[in-house]
Amino acid sequence: MKKCTVQEIKNVAEAIEGFRKRVAHRQNPYNLFTAYKMSENDHTKMFLALMRYQDASGRYVLLNSFLNRFAKGRDKMIHYQNKSDVKILFNPRYKNDTTNSFIDGLITFTAGGRRIAIIVENKIYDAPDQPNQISRYIKHMKEDEGIAVDNVWVFYMTGDGSKEVDAHSYGGNGEDSVNIGLRFVPLAYNSDIVNWLKSEILEARIYPESLTSVVRTYVESLEKDMFAEDDSDTQKMHFLCRIMVGHCNLKKLSEEDCEQLYALRDEVAKVRHQMREDVANGCDMDMSVVENLYAIVKKLLKKIEQLAFGNFEEYTIELLNKHWKKELAKYNGVQWTAGHRGVSAKGYLQVRLGNEWETAHWEWIPVNTSKMLSGKDYTLQLHIERNVELANKWRNHLQSNTILLPNDAALGKNGTKIVLSYKVKTIKPIAQMKERELEELLKTIYLEKLNYCCRMLVDEFGAYSM
Repeated sequence: MKKCTVQEIKNVAEAIEGFRKRVAHRQNPYNLFTAYKMSENDHTKMFLALMRYQDASGRYVLLNSFLNRFAKGRDKMIHYQNKSDVKILFNPRYKNDTTNSFIDGLITFTAGGRRIAIIVENKIYDAPDQPNQISRYIKHMKEDEGIAVDNVWVFYMTGDGSKEVDAHSYGGNGEDSVNIGLRFVPLAYNSDIVNWLKSEILEARIYPESLTSVVRTYVESLEKDMFAEDDSDTQKMHFLCRIMVGHCNLKKLSEEDCEQLYALRDEVAKVRHQMREDVANGCDMDMSVVENLYAIVKKLLKKIEQLAFGNFEEYTIELLNKHWKKELAKYNGVQWTAGHRGVSAKGYLQVRLGNEWETAHWEWIPVNTSKMLSGKDYTLQLHIERNVELANKWRNHLQSNTILLPNDAALGKNGTKIVLSYKVKTIKPIAQMKERELEELLKTIYLEKLNYCCRMLVDEFGAYSM
């Protein structure tokens, strides 16, 4: 297999720059938002200004529309049409905070007999998360504003959805950690926000021209300057593939190859972030080279991760949902879900019912990309996040029913959150298995070897009865 050198990595940026210069420049129409070079705060102010819009009867129609679209099905937010005591604030500061922290945007109102808080965290330029940032915001609502945690929502708005909130900011295990489940809503400007602006304002034709003309210009700026993908992307991606991994089978990338690709992505992301900050602060520079390189590396990694995890996640979900269809029906459409995280390091893949963080779940570890592409030894754990008491209770239950477990399954130690571990050895890496091989492997594991533990998870979703 061809190995990539440092010089070849450097050549990628130079090749993209040369390609860009050979493409005829097309003069785009003048756009005020593009010329202004909006900062992250400017985008937040724009969003909050839209939320403040009221119709002739005084209703916050855009705020209602936004919440109905993106908070639909979550605690019946859709029914909170009649709002009173609405406050929409930019950069409000904590009342009792020593870290000089500001929330990007905060919307509070009373509806349905409850005081509701909507926290807006804008990461359109992928700004890094601060330690316990989101958790502190939520706790601030409870302790300083007197709003129950059950009534707090967080809209985490990123550029293209690729940035996920860091565990140390929200959802971690520190003393400041707090979880609001489905009321934490990640949104992407390039899809969610732009599509909402188009359908709600530009296509509805019920708003005054003074509003629609501004929104139209803003959407054009987002689409053309921040999220545009030109026709040369495919060619550039193929070129990068040749540079980085030669003509090899992407399913057989070595650990070294994967590490180099993730390292390149991280390095380009750092440069990209710094350049975006400089542009936001008024520096005039051409970001097209680094933006193109970042987009290409992301696409390549996404393709590789799909090869590594796609069939595995798909067959896991399909198999479990089909097997437990009748039992899950009584839980109002709850389904098994699977998703990989932290794939560039010692990652994991979770198989769970629902999305609540503290529920028990299966956890494949470690299953980073290279492990799925080249490994033959895997570990599947029955894991309970943070709830040691429940983990011990389940472990003790299994201890008295070991006849229902495979001989090669090991119970975790008391005082930990690992209930059971099961070692899986395969004749070939999971990503290289044919469809039938993969289906048979997962069927054996979930429905034969560990069927009893899956039953515990299904029963647990209705009540922690074990």
